[in-house]
Amino acid sequence: MNSRSLPKVARLLNSKVGTIELPPTILMTDDLRGPNPIQSIKKLDPKCGIVFRHYNTKSRFKLGLKVKRVCQKKKILFIVAGSYSLACKLDADGLHLPEYKLLACPLKVRMWSRRPNKILTASAHSHSTLMKCRDLPVDAVMVSPIFKTESHPNQEALGISRFQKLASSTPTPIYALGGINNANAAQLLNSPAIGIAGISAIAE
Repeated sequence: MNSRSLPKVARLLNSKVGTIELPPTILMTDDLRGPNPIQSIKKLDPKCGIVFRHYNTKSRFKLGLKVKRVCQKKKILFIVAGSYSLACKLDADGLHLPEYKLLACPLKVRMWSRRPNKILTASAHSHSTLMKCRDLPVDAVMVSPIFKTESHPNQEALGISRFQKLASSTPTPIYALGGINNANAAQLLNSPAIGIAGISAIAE
């Protein structure tokens, strides 16, 4: 393994802050770039996490149940994105909020945050959203995009300096997300991030 590979950088970030409850890497499932997430999840190391998105899958519950079973076998944190009801039906470990849902902040979200042994994560692209996460409170935030990414080709990348400034502005644990790979992951080593989230780079 390259000494600066993404998984190693993620573990260094995670251990540096002593965060043992949250995983060093989180796989964001994606309908287009990984239509069948099961094989990717099977390749993950134990103690990782996944955010189950696959919003456009016809039988999201059925696929989510399969994903959950694999996660349980591998001791992987299973987080459902965007749906309080689905997270409850699947008895997920966590609920993840895309930024637009976080800003709307329905009552159900607050109900989830009060459930024992469950976590709440969210996506954020700005300082104002990070403050919303802090006030809710959210257990961890995925800030993006750090670098240019295939999933959002028209979105301006934050870059390391802006990411560090954002991540330093809140006490909420931060994951770096977007365009991170083995070649550039080491640039995050001096940042406040507690781990790395992604799609293809995590799956590979």
